[in-house]
Amino acid sequence: MKNVFNLSLHKKQKQVFLDPKRFKLLISGRRFGKSRLLLTSVLVAALSFNQPIDPASPPVCLIVMPTLKACRAIHWEPLLNLLEGQPFVESISRTDFRVKLKGGKPDILLRGADNQGDSLRGLKIAYVGVDEVQDFPLKAWQDVLYPALADTPNSKALLIGTPKGKTHWLYNFHLEAKLNKDWSYYHFVTKDNPFVPRSFLRKAELTLPPKSYRQEMEASFEDFDGQIFDQLSNKHFTTSILSEVTYYIGVDWGDTNPAIAVIGLTKDYSKFYIIDSWYNSTGQPVVQDEVLNKVANFCTKYNVRRCYLPDDRPASIKAARNLGKQRNIEGLLRTKQVNRNATKVMEGCEIINSLFYQDRLFIKDSLSEVKSQFQDYHRATNGSGNIVNKPAENQTDHLVDAARYALVNLHHAIEAKK
Repeated sequence: MKNVFNLSLHKKQKQVFLDPKRFKLLISGRRFGKSRLLLTSVLVAALSFNQPIDPASPPVCLIVMPTLKACRAIHWEPLLNLLEGQPFVESISRTDFRVKLKGGKPDILLRGADNQGDSLRGLKIAYVGVDEVQDFPLKAWQDVLYPALADTPNSKALLIGTPKGKTHWLYNFHLEAKLNKDWSYYHFVTKDNPFVPRSFLRKAELTLPPKSYRQEMEASFEDFDGQIFDQLSNKHFTTSILSEVTYYIGVDWGDTNPAIAVIGLTKDYSKFYIIDSWYNSTGQPVVQDEVLNKVANFCTKYNVRRCYLPDDRPASIKAARNLGKQRNIEGLLRTKQVNRNATKVMEGCEIINSLFYQDRLFIKDSLSEVKSQFQDYHRATNGSGNIVNKPAENQTDHLVDAARYALVNLHHAIEAKK
């Protein structure tokens, strides 16, 4: 049985933790230690709770993220590691993601703000920690969480996140927090965490475009250009592809506009090439078998190692593997299902833009449609005409998506090897 658990915080984390204000907003760079601070704050709030509890409406201490899936992935295992076997824990529900404490303390509960926060309604909240608030629906805070806090005496909240541009709702929200006497606002950069290696920051500065570095590491609210791949230039169009490459395929499903991108990766993992593609631009529907047959042909032509297929059509993924088995095509047999929610669209685009910035990604010059879709891919604008950091709707981007599924997953796999 455990007797103690470690909730140590570094100096800047402690500064936020010890602040007695009812509402706190922390905007910081990546790897500052936001999630550790939030988890600690929620645990201490639950364990130190000393008010009477109405059995008919018991309060909870809540950890919430934009989705329950993300909240579970980030916070559930650390919570279990800290609390399993502790003498003050009455029970742990792995189906409801709830920890029940002994001695008249609030339950600790994990939730997501899915469906504009509908699953959060009806909770009596003693303390809430909102993680990755930049991806949180503002409506869920304004219409659900804040009213629940207002109805609970001595309730508190900690909101933490990273900027997403000056047109994002978080920009005005943080300005209001600075002026509101009920709020404390904190801004820290990545290097404020003394445990982050300086080599990590040096590498990030070399590999990330300047605006991305300032946003991600310095927590700066940036104005972004309309073009998403603003680091793409004519030098990234090439007529020569190195011979020693391994080939991969990314697919974007669609009845009318499916797309296939063939990616080449050098043996030393240093460079990526988009070397071939197929895109249905006829406007006429294409059946699954036709798309998979074209994937199979590419696999045979290039001796493809693996295909990356998005998870919105599991039956098509199963059909791809079956086709690989029937024809003995290794690339299809090794098909990997891509979780489209694991890396969001703009996060994936930032990875691709960084590859262009580092001169690690090139497009075969003859692929005019691929070049056009990457060059034209742009951000949306809001009602005031301001650029917002998300892709505009109704643009031709299927080849971009097909390439993104492969490129981002390959990039993650390479980074995991380091």
